[in-house]
Amino acid sequence: MSTDFASASVVLGIRARTIVPLAGEEPARGARLFAPLKKIDNGVLVVRDGLVEDVLPWSSARLPAGSVVRDVGPVCLAPSCVNAHTHLELSHLAGKTLWGQGFVPWLRSLLPLLGKEPERAPVQEACADMASTGTLAVGNITGSLPGGTRLVHACCREVGLAADQFCEWFGFGPLPPGEHVLWPPRCRAAVEDDPSLAAVSAPAGHALYSTGAQILANARRECARRGRVFSFHLAESPEETQMLVNGSGPLRELYEGKVLPPDWAAPGLRPLAHAVSLGLLGPGTLAVHGVHLDAQEVEVLAASGAALCLCPRSNRNLGVGLAPVRELMESGCLLCLGTDGLTSNRDLDVRREALWLRETLDLPPEALVRMLTVNGAAALNRRGSGVGRLQPGSPAAFCVLPEGLTY
Repeated sequence: MSTDFASASVVLGIRARTIVPLAGEEPARGARLFAPLKKIDNGVLVVRDGLVEDVLPWSSARLPAGSVVRDVGPVCLAPSCVNAHTHLELSHLAGKTLWGQGFVPWLRSLLPLLGKEPERAPVQEACADMASTGTLAVGNITGSLPGGTRLVHACCREVGLAADQFCEWFGFGPLPPGEHVLWPPRCRAAVEDDPSLAAVSAPAGHALYSTGAQILANARRECARRGRVFSFHLAESPEETQMLVNGSGPLRELYEGKVLPPDWAAPGLRPLAHAVSLGLLGPGTLAVHGVHLDAQEVEVLAASGAALCLCPRSNRNLGVGLAPVRELMESGCLLCLGTDGLTSNRDLDVRREALWLRETLDLPPEALVRMLTVNGAAALNRRGSGVGRLQPGSPAAFCVLPEGLTY
């Protein structure tokens, strides 16, 4: 959570049973994910003017006269979380989609709901809830609804969320003549009219089965040219693999005549191989889901330098399976966590993704805390911002780790 005294000029001490600062930590891959984390028992977070001044044992603290001390009790504090993948503009659709019967039935229930502008109050509530649970940085998918990009940007700023807006291309074009900045139609005017929005936005792709191959490749190149992260959904469902490999299945039937052009032909490749063929992977790419990756594909993804965002509770709710998390961890892939949106999840508290993995797969908390913090910051290219660490000069924003992730 962000401190409610971040703008005060006095020195503040936030005392807790344990603090896990992750100071100086680099993004962790492979064996480094599992390394012990430094913890400070009976610690104090020293804050001045909204920034961390120090993190140290209470017994060593020498706070100046006039300082304010707040004891938050027997909890474990960690740096603020990063929710690397969500769909905030769809927040008003919570509870209106079909879960538990597979990916295509869920998608079929969602598509008719995407015509109208989003509602402000649910987006505001979703942003406020994320901030209150200790999320500071967000990777948000936008472009699904008219007006959604401006609305989400405004609501994130109201509560202090540092949100990257991935402006998602859906469909197969063609691009307008002379198009050079590859903003999807529902994002273009908003980005071009608002420099503050343009500074945190990047063109993105929906998925290999729903976005034109040339659009995906062009968007990836544009992101690389601008030093921005390129994001797309990858290997989320078995229907995706079936459609790309042999052009059949319920996903093909759903999109036939609606999304797919008449001359669309299956590439004859599994999702990971198709992404490689289009040049979509590499440093600066954030793939999302990765549920249906085999052992060889895990190694190829890791070797590419791309990051992968896991959304395990969304995958569970839609019945698409569970990503090969242990294999991904051991491969050296840069892993982070996201919640997906409220059309496929009950809340946007990314800590619960980590807790679910802890309880389901008995994964070590050290790895999960890093995925929640420093790895998420790296995946969103926020390594130099202080996000994901509590160290001198970083934002005075933190989360309370739930039982199961504590030290």
